[in-house]
Amino acid sequence: MTLTAFLGVSAAVQVVFLGLDIADRHATRAERYGGEPLRRASLLFLLGIIAVFLVIQVVGFSLVPRVDALVDRVRAFVAPGALPGNAPDGWRFGVVAVALFYAGGFVDYAWHRWFSHHRLFWFTHESHHLPSEIFVGMPGLGVRPFAVLTVVPLVAITAALTYAALRITGRPMWSWTVFQFPLLAASTLLVTSHSSFMRRGWLAHRLMSPLLLTSPQEHVLHHTVDLHGNYGNFTTLWDRLFGSYLDPRLPEHQGHRFGLAYDRDFLGTITAGAVELPASWRKRFQIDRYCNIDR
Repeated sequence: MTLTAFLGVSAAVQVVFLGLDIADRHATRAERYGGEPLRRASLLFLLGIIAVFLVIQVVGFSLVPRVDALVDRVRAFVAPGALPGNAPDGWRFGVVAVALFYAGGFVDYAWHRWFSHHRLFWFTHESHHLPSEIFVGMPGLGVRPFAVLTVVPLVAITAALTYAALRITGRPMWSWTVFQFPLLAASTLLVTSHSSFMRRGWLAHRLMSPLLLTSPQEHVLHHTVDLHGNYGNFTTLWDRLFGSYLDPRLPEHQGHRFGLAYDRDFLGTITAGAVELPASWRKRFQIDRYCNIDR
């Protein structure tokens, strides 16, 4: 698969679940705010925030190498002069892909828990936890302004660990294509884990949980105001091993509010709280429908 096709499939998955979530939100609109519709000005404002977040995200990724070039650079650093070798084929490729998926899950877990949630670097992740409504269309969930600070370390560290293991064992230095399936699976689960459509009923959880894949019901607990756990974005394996797993079936994990536990709005999350929206804007654009702000 070419890089263009890889990125196209990733984008298509997000568009599909965005459509499903919008349909789900429309079907359940009477269950929120007493059925009061969202004002047109509020919707336009929300679309404007999405555009701003998207611009920041695109600019961020434009400053770093493409994923294939990034993997090539990591390989050249770990094994200078080594030429890319053929990836395993057949059932061996499947085994390698699964192993890389769960190894990448460890990198994702560690980075998410101990970097993104560290008080010194929280500003890079705060926008992702801002929305009090969890679905793919929300700014910070579907579009993430500082996503580059998560994706690049995940890819680079996973590739470095893989190539180090290959060098130690004397195996060929596989090309970046061996990472395509694990990355595509991870990016798909990043979308489904935030989908309100996928949280309807428990079918997704029953199918995904036995495979240690992060279900929407599991990950949404990570977005609550007061619970701390379920850091794995696409696998729960490491949460279970490190004791940070939250079981969505337990009564004590039901009914929690989502979003941040303090006053913040969209502008505040991209300025580290230095600038906030005026109170008149917050009221006019119904910001309290998206964020937990101090009324």
